[in-house]
Amino acid sequence: MRERVDAGQIWTAWLEAEQRRRHSFLGFLDWEERSGRDYLYSRKRGVVKSLGRRSPETERIRNAFHDGRAENASRLADLSEEMNRQAAVLRALGLGRLPVPAARILRAVRLAAPDATVRVVGTNAIYAYEAMAGVIFDPASTATGDIDILVDDRNRLKLVTEEDEQPTLTGLIQREVDKSFQARGARDYRLTNNAGYMVEFIRPEPKPVYRHMPGATPLAEGDVEPAPIRGLQWLVNVPLVETIVIDQRGFPAPMRAADPRFWAAHKLWLAEREDRDPEKKIRDRQQGQLVLDLIATKLPQFRLDEAFMNTMPGELRPLLKALSDRSKGNKKTPDW
Repeated sequence: MRERVDAGQIWTAWLEAEQRRRHSFLGFLDWEERSGRDYLYSRKRGVVKSLGRRSPETERIRNAFHDGRAENASRLADLSEEMNRQAAVLRALGLGRLPVPAARILRAVRLAAPDATVRVVGTNAIYAYEAMAGVIFDPASTATGDIDILVDDRNRLKLVTEEDEQPTLTGLIQREVDKSFQARGARDYRLTNNAGYMVEFIRPEPKPVYRHMPGATPLAEGDVEPAPIRGLQWLVNVPLVETIVIDQRGFPAPMRAADPRFWAAHKLWLAEREDRDPEKKIRDRQQGQLVLDLIATKLPQFRLDEAFMNTMPGELRPLLKALSDRSKGNKKTPDW
């Protein structure tokens, strides 16, 4: 637990330094001669601006920029080296969990869209819950060959690189993660790489289904188009948790996911659907119970009380109550 916490702290410090670099130290700031006089010019992201003739004030501005950029670069280098060392420790301890492509995608999206309301749903969200609880689940409970990313279709996603470009989701993942990620065809919601790993972008199914949502259209022609899925409107609206998970190489990755109570309830809802694949229904119920057990034993701050139960659809309440009581050991009959 200590080593995972340390990795999270290093990531947070590195992220703050990287965001400061992108905000304050990109581009060029130096003297340029005009008509025999020196002027301080800023050139950043295609914008050229004169800050005035050489003077004590412009000297101070220039020195502050260059000193700050050098200090920032040194801090990023030190933190990167520390992150590499910590990753080696976590690998040696066998604490790497999240598949590497998924971790790289999450880091790339966080850097390109820090405030984006995207979250991980499906099996990979379990990595967030086990990190919050300081446990490690059996690999069979978390095995999956893809990552599902839920996009809030009420807001149009905006991605910006450090060069001030606005890439597509496909372009960002190909450039920052793996260039072999490709869609199957036009208007696809899924990208797959040469190793068969998939990233799927999904969104809630609107009501009515023909209702236009701002985030439903792709960022550009030919980009992935999040698929509308029934039942996801619930997960878009529930409270959000955010934590740091560790990938299989020992490096930290930021993950946003639904409050674990609502995630477990959603899994149980899926398990009750008649149109759900039978094998998936079994896995959904097992994962829902797994997270309910985790809440009961390790995450008591997420209360499974009457106030929470009242937020559930009526058909789910008896099932949730029974499984919650079982997790707490409140059953009145032997667990044959």
